[in-house]
Amino acid sequence: MLIVIAFVCGLLFDILWVACVDAVREKRPLKAANLSVMLYGLTLLATVLVVQQEVAAVVAYGAGNWIGTYFAVKHD
Repeated sequence: MLIVIAFVCGLLFDILWVACVDAVREKRPLKAANLSVMLYGLTLLATVLVVQQEVAAVVAYGAGNWIGTYFAVKHD
């Protein structure tokens, strides 16, 4: 279950990252700030996974990152 959660968080991280970059570029400070705090929460999970040496979950998080960026950029 932890691996699935890590994957989804990695996926969401990069989707939100692309949206945050767009909000900054569009000069929408409230949206950018809200997305930024969500990104912060998702990075906390990644940090905990690394500290606890959850290798499979870290790999799943990275795979989610890759897929999230791919689809966010493809659909933008």
